[in-house]
Amino acid sequence: MNSDNPAPFFLKGSTTGVLLLHGFTSTPQSVRYVGHRLHELAGVTVMAPLLAGHGATPEAFAQTGFRDWIESAEAALKLLRQYCSSVCIAGVSLGGTIALNLSIRCEGLVDKVATINGSTGLYSPEQMMVFFEGSPDAYHPGIGSDIKNPDRREICYDRIPFATLKERYILATATGQMLPMLTKPILIMQSRTDHVVSPKNGKRIEQSVASRTVRYRWLEDSFHVATLDNDRDSVAQELAEFITTHPS
Repeated sequence: MNSDNPAPFFLKGSTTGVLLLHGFTSTPQSVRYVGHRLHELAGVTVMAPLLAGHGATPEAFAQTGFRDWIESAEAALKLLRQYCSSVCIAGVSLGGTIALNLSIRCEGLVDKVATINGSTGLYSPEQMMVFFEGSPDAYHPGIGSDIKNPDRREICYDRIPFATLKERYILATATGQMLPMLTKPILIMQSRTDHVVSPKNGKRIEQSVASRTVRYRWLEDSFHVATLDNDRDSVAQELAEFITTHPS
């Protein structure tokens, strides 16, 4: 396995599938290790698509918005469902937000959902100030690779179009308001220290969803990109256990 490969990947396994979604400005490289470990541990089928506008250039990213990101994830979900009789959708950061969104809007295609530092629209005042800085076609410094382990890095854009920050805000905020409609079994993994998404988001998900099965796990030794950080094996293990032992 080449852990620095940003390409989408598909690992054929059992009829239980996991759709694994990367974060904002990132690529499947950020979830590749966890995807392979999950495949080894549980024998499930794993699909990690590349979300629209990602893995190219910031200029290409600027031409996309939340509808494009969701549509690319939904297309992958429908494809995975052709191979699998049950599907868990999981994601880190924006991928977690999209996982929550699709588990509500496409509930007939999703059996379980898992988030890793997913955003639900709880942004800091400093993050909100960004909307009033610069012109609409300007760029903001990149926010990727928030990783505690100094030997690991995330392949992501080094600058972010302001227009996409607005799109991210709309998606996260709207999804956060939709949480009471979520009824699927859910696993919430949240880093204690996260410099991109407030840890308050994890507890908000836990307290807002209507799911009967809610499993919450703190990640003690990772920053935002926990799927690449010191807790990456714990993330894979928690996912494997949740998928194989918890009822749908």
